[in-house]
Amino acid sequence: MRISQRRVHRDVDEPARSGSAFRRLPFRWLLFAVCALVVCLSTGLFLVARTVPQAHAATWTQVWGDEFSGSAGSPLNTSQWIYDIGTGYGTGEIETTTNSTANVSLDGNGHLAITPLRDANGNWTSGRIETVNDSFAAPPGGELEVTASLQQPNVSGNAALGYWPAFWMLGTPYRSDHNWPNDGEVDIMEDINGLSSVFGTMHCGTYPGGPCNEPNGIGSGQKPCSGCQTGFHTYTVIIDRSVSPEQIRWYLDGNNYFTVSANQVDATTWANAVDHAFYIIFDLAIGGGFPAAFGGGPTSSTQPGVPMLVDYVRVYTANGSAVTPTATPTPSPTPTASGGSGSGFTQGVKAISSNQVQFWFQPSGWTAGYVILHYTIPGQAQQNVQMSYNSSAGQWQYTVSGVSSGQTITYSFTYQKSGLQYDTSTYTYTVGSSAATPTPTPTPSGGSGFSQGVNSVSATQAQFWFQPSGWTAGYVIVHYTVPGQAQQNVQMSYNSSAGQWQYTAGGMSSGQTITYSFTYQRNGLQYDTSTYTWTHP
Repeated sequence: MRISQRRVHRDVDEPARSGSAFRRLPFRWLLFAVCALVVCLSTGLFLVARTVPQAHAATWTQVWGDEFSGSAGSPLNTSQWIYDIGTGYGTGEIETTTNSTANVSLDGNGHLAITPLRDANGNWTSGRIETVNDSFAAPPGGELEVTASLQQPNVSGNAALGYWPAFWMLGTPYRSDHNWPNDGEVDIMEDINGLSSVFGTMHCGTYPGGPCNEPNGIGSGQKPCSGCQTGFHTYTVIIDRSVSPEQIRWYLDGNNYFTVSANQVDATTWANAVDHAFYIIFDLAIGGGFPAAFGGGPTSSTQPGVPMLVDYVRVYTANGSAVTPTATPTPSPTPTASGGSGSGFTQGVKAISSNQVQFWFQPSGWTAGYVILHYTIPGQAQQNVQMSYNSSAGQWQYTVSGVSSGQTITYSFTYQKSGLQYDTSTYTYTVGSSAATPTPTPTPSGGSGFSQGVNSVSATQAQFWFQPSGWTAGYVIVHYTVPGQAQQNVQMSYNSSAGQWQYTAGGMSSGQTITYSFTYQRNGLQYDTSTYTWTHP
């Protein structure tokens, strides 16, 4: 639905996408909607509601899932989920997504509830989450099934204008290279404006146009989904690499309503978009190009507080002989902790045998939600793996084989503390030595390789900007604090016309002094800038 992460924001000069991808042009969608309505009226609703999950053959194995069990008002299990916090996402939607339990929580009845809210000033908040695990892949010669039972927001008519629930996946490579739509996007369920519909779409290839007709993608169009606002239904995608040509199939309550085959595009496009791992996203947007194409919204009549409910989400694989890919973490749009002992944790590497070493990470007086190890052995690609917790040792640990004496391994950690994700410094360890040698990532001050600043946009808004001097940033994250508010950490969008990374923030007042800094990636390494201040005129 949104370009990753909606967590990672797309470049501002890219167009809004429809469905989970860039939104389609309004006139085109309106024309399509009229045609779809005629078809529905003439043929009737062909899908039969069935809330019982489809049985799996013996060859299917469940590899991941969440049943959303917990007391009412509880937050998500953050070892499973990442909260995406931000606004805009390049789709025209207007809500700000938060990690507040008012927007994202368990309802006490075994459901996840994502709830959009509107305050007295007309500002909307909602929720968007993505899985920590991004290793969901169909093995060569096998299949991947991703399925969820959910109830679309139970709202319709004028009260539903602007509602945009979605259940979708992005290709794991996007977390590191941000190459949309090349890395693939599969929209499993989208609806807009309470239309009792479902849209399934695949995005791939190049933008604009390309073999997948971006930004439209290859889609099912609007399909009837009777009762999807009033009850739970199953929405499923199967990526099938056991057939030739390979396929992606979309199902509503076990009924296959749309299929895309590999021979609809060239082999390279298909492989880049499909033949790798994915991660899962749920969100409930308000407004944007997609709802606008079907009547617009939100308006003063739009009803806040109606959630999308998810009963469960499950991932299965079948057959195949490939090894499940390891997880690749998303660059963290949160404060970056410095590494080494004394900063809330200790860490190190110890030899297990002549060709094995064990990495370890030990929090000092706090509990980590998860710890991800990033390590590079000379001559090999970087590996990103989730560590296991050893309760006896009080450590997160991971053992690596195939190392040789004298090799210098570079490594770092990503960890979750109190619901926020942090990155450590980078360290090195030489196989055969007794301890790891910390090598902190350098922190450049302003003026050393980039320029930055803040522009006043309105009485309540300002635009942060960051401009590399003769080099290209992999990503840029701005951390800013408005007096009286919590620190915000959001990924900036690249404006190619200006040659700048930019982000426009609201909620400010004249005379307030804003504190801010940046995290950026250069030549594969992540750096933090100094802290700056700016006073709103």
